[in-house]
Amino acid sequence: MSAQPVTNEQPACLKWSGGSLPLTGPCVIGRRSDNDIPINNVQVSRRHALLMSHNSEWWLNDLGSRNGVFHNGMRITSARRLRDGDEIRIANHRLTFSNGRQGPLHRSTIVGSTTQMALPEENGSALGPVVCELVITSPQGEILEGEKAAHWLFGKKLERSPGSEHYRLPPLVREWLARMMESSAVFVPLEMRDGDKNLVVSLARCKDARCFLLLREESAQISIERLQSLGLTEREAEVMHWVCEGKQNTEIAGILDVTLHTVKRHMEHIFKKLGVDNRQKAIKAVADRLGA
Repeated sequence: MSAQPVTNEQPACLKWSGGSLPLTGPCVIGRRSDNDIPINNVQVSRRHALLMSHNSEWWLNDLGSRNGVFHNGMRITSARRLRDGDEIRIANHRLTFSNGRQGPLHRSTIVGSTTQMALPEENGSALGPVVCELVITSPQGEILEGEKAAHWLFGKKLERSPGSEHYRLPPLVREWLARMMESSAVFVPLEMRDGDKNLVVSLARCKDARCFLLLREESAQISIERLQSLGLTEREAEVMHWVCEGKQNTEIAGILDVTLHTVKRHMEHIFKKLGVDNRQKAIKAVADRLGA
């Protein structure tokens, strides 16, 4: 089970002396043997770092490690967007990121806070909006690892029965997890709205009765990732995002720096895929299918 991979001519990958790993979904690095890249070193935390893709970009996160994650020689304090050839250092282990692209980097032109993934960097500090945590649960929703992150993101919605060793995910998340465990189709992220924020929960994988959940906080808009889960391409999802925001075709053409004809063509494809014949029906179809 993995999140939607970045679309490249070749998969992105991590390389190190004597090995490499294609990145087709979230990648967890740490001391435990069930990580995607296990590092047997006492200076490495059990869950040390996370690489995840979001809107055609790869991001590096520190999972609260004791000794830190270094990106091109600098310890990161927030998520960092990765570029081809970037070096990641964990303890005395060095890994190199390759994006696998042959041409120039594609960057989303959307400026909304859920999608401004190609922002400039200042003084070595990433300005991107990605906030992602890892929580590991049982298939029944008992929190086995990442309790601190779960408390931070779920707050009082967590449950704990008297005498129980573990907190449990909120009922809505447990129900979603049960459906994902039974599903053999596309794994659709769960989006929970709370005021002006959304909490997006994705199932990265489930192995040996341990479910790896990615919890990402973003602004309360319909995310590009969720729109793509309806069968839309990335560009179609961008167009539909702005349709849901009430923008007209001419405005969308200006925002995305494309022709009006191109926007109309994307709208035709969107209508066909959603089984509708106008904008209002498309918005309603998106809301009904994604629970927005």
